[in-house]
Amino acid sequence: MRGQTNEDKTLIGVLASHDSQERNKTLADIFRKAYKEHPDLLSEFRFVFTGGTYKRLIEGEQTHGATSDEVLHHLESDIAEFLHNECGIVRLPTTEEGGITMLSCLITHRKLSIIWPFLSPLTAHLLFPENLAILRLSDQWRVKKLMNSASVLEWLKVEAARDSKFNIQPIPFKITFLGSNLSLKFQETKLNRNMSSVYWKPKPPPNLIEAKENNQLDNELDKTVIALISHDEMKSRMLDFVTDYEQELCKFKSIVATGTTGKLIRDASPILADKVKRYHSGPKGGDIEIATEILCGGCHVVIFFVDPLHPHPHVEDIRVVFGSCMINNNVRMLSNEIHARDWMDRMIRGR
Repeated sequence: MRGQTNEDKTLIGVLASHDSQERNKTLADIFRKAYKEHPDLLSEFRFVFTGGTYKRLIEGEQTHGATSDEVLHHLESDIAEFLHNECGIVRLPTTEEGGITMLSCLITHRKLSIIWPFLSPLTAHLLFPENLAILRLSDQWRVKKLMNSASVLEWLKVEAARDSKFNIQPIPFKITFLGSNLSLKFQETKLNRNMSSVYWKPKPPPNLIEAKENNQLDNELDKTVIALISHDEMKSRMLDFVTDYEQELCKFKSIVATGTTGKLIRDASPILADKVKRYHSGPKGGDIEIATEILCGGCHVVIFFVDPLHPHPHVEDIRVVFGSCMINNNVRMLSNEIHARDWMDRMIRGR
């Protein structure tokens, strides 16, 4: 064993349902078996845990709703030390704080090529939007999903040695958000340190109401990032909105949008072209990227023209955007055209 966790390594994302003792125990048993039978191979990888899974497997926190005092998924101290000291662990926030959204963003940014999502088919957890989104994005970006014991154990024997040389990432690594230029750095967490190295602490958002009252609105808008998102059937309305308010939108620091919407805005309003920062298209993870920038405090206003009549193949990603706005209470959220136009008239135009 090399014991050098500062090496560049392939990353494996790890998460398990918070409400299933069985799925957490199964995941823990895989680590026990791999530690016993394949320690040198296991040390070739670095693991990215969501915060709740880390708390259950490493710190021994009980699963949600469990009544037994026996924590069957709590890894033994020698295995926990091995995972930290020989493999390396990056600990994300909990699901409630946006950890799975962050994991999905790492997939979209091509940092992760393998995930172990041990989700329960018998509880509601599998149906959470962020879980459905990460499974869909894994398929979109050709990430290996190893979701049960047989898959992981066979992978260890047949594919892991080869995969350890694929998509190698440095430590620390980072992602940068286009709208705010905010960079989020990911570092290894140390054993027995009850904190995550990537918990975000957003700066206070621009106070547009106070600035308006003090006749300093333009100064604050120059610090404000706005997201413009629309479903396919609403894009023509979004373009009408943009052309109607392009002078007001010019005052914002930047405009973030998914790839298709961003291109259409640039084409419809050339004076906004330099302001528009395009992420991936929605189906390829653009909504998740915007959701993550919202979580981290880099995006302050979200205008989303929702189509209430037609289903969308990536509806879970869209719900994750709304969820991020609910986690970060400082975001101004406008989810239909009438509300957005009223806000632009009253707040930005001052009419």
